[in-house]
Amino acid sequence: MVEIILLLASFLVVIILIWLKVNIGVSIFLGALTLAFLSGLGINGALHSLYSTITSWSTLRLILIISFIMGITSVFSQIGYLKDMENAVLHLFPKAKHSLWTLPALIGLMPMPAGALVSAPMIEPVANKFNLKPEVKTLINYWFRHVWELSWPMYQAIVITSAVVGISIREISVKMFPLTILMATIGYLFFVYSLKEDKANGRNKVTGLKMLLKATYPILVIIVLSIILGLDMLYGSLVGFLSILLPNLKRISLKEVLTRAFQPRIVFLLIAVMYFKDVIEASGLVDVLPRIMLSFHVPIIIILLVTPFIIGLMTGISFAYVAMVFPLLKPFFTGFDKIALAYLGGYMGMLFSPVHLCLVFSAEYYKADLGKVYLRMLLPSLTFLVAGLLYIWLIL
Repeated sequence: MVEIILLLASFLVVIILIWLKVNIGVSIFLGALTLAFLSGLGINGALHSLYSTITSWSTLRLILIISFIMGITSVFSQIGYLKDMENAVLHLFPKAKHSLWTLPALIGLMPMPAGALVSAPMIEPVANKFNLKPEVKTLINYWFRHVWELSWPMYQAIVITSAVVGISIREISVKMFPLTILMATIGYLFFVYSLKEDKANGRNKVTGLKMLLKATYPILVIIVLSIILGLDMLYGSLVGFLSILLPNLKRISLKEVLTRAFQPRIVFLLIAVMYFKDVIEASGLVDVLPRIMLSFHVPIIIILLVTPFIIGLMTGISFAYVAMVFPLLKPFFTGFDKIALAYLGGYMGMLFSPVHLCLVFSAEYYKADLGKVYLRMLLPSLTFLVAGLLYIWLIL
């Protein structure tokens, strides 16, 4: 019980600071320090974890991937590819508002850290036409970016689930795909459906498709290299960045690209997020948490839903709750409905995690109040949770 209190206390620090409008990176960093001292790591342990975080390849790799992605978006902005992509989607769909959900969903097909950074500037011109508030922009970009993470077979969480529970990736994807449809439908009804337009745009799907391919070829490069060919995302994002940077060197400001790609506040935010995760691991609290839940003798359904939720909330990464919790819960996976329930619980935790990079970066990009984002996300998320539980209990 003490371990749970310590974890909640550290998250409470992060949440309170964010609500007080303290910089998100600073809030997360102070939350990590709080947990380090409360869990008994002390000054030496906290400093050792910080040193390990800063010097680790995983942190550097994450920073580089994010920087390459931000570099791509900077070049996109300067050469007008974002406008080309918007026009392409307008050709493919009758109304401009459809690009608000199709573009983040398109980017969501590609598993990559903080992929919302790619789609955020793409939907901004259309979002501004509808005078959407920063919190609504953040939610639309964040919500539709993650609809595929429930079923898309390229996501690590799906692959790890298959390995842990001994079920094929295809079966998992097919049975979980209705949750993706539910997520997208609920998001559309809450955030897009009510937007009014005077008239529909003329459609030329062939033209739209050609424009879309031309405007998104750096993303296609990343998909081919990192997903189809299986290269590390670092190399895929680097080649994708260079593929759009080099042909356009004379048309852009290289200084502006590099300045936007390597922003100190973004680098610090990434370090803070990785530090928080490293402190959780060093404290050993995350290892005992599922066992504590089991010792309470609460209904298995609650354990299957709540335990992954907590880990998802703490880490903000889907494959983290699968890798950490599913091996412990495997004895209770007597049917696919139990597996889906645990996955859904972790997904909901990840969706609300204050250390989820897509959430914090989307909020940072649009200058949104993260507290208001959470409030606006409650009702559609609760609706999706109820719909998802009904699907699991009645269909699976």
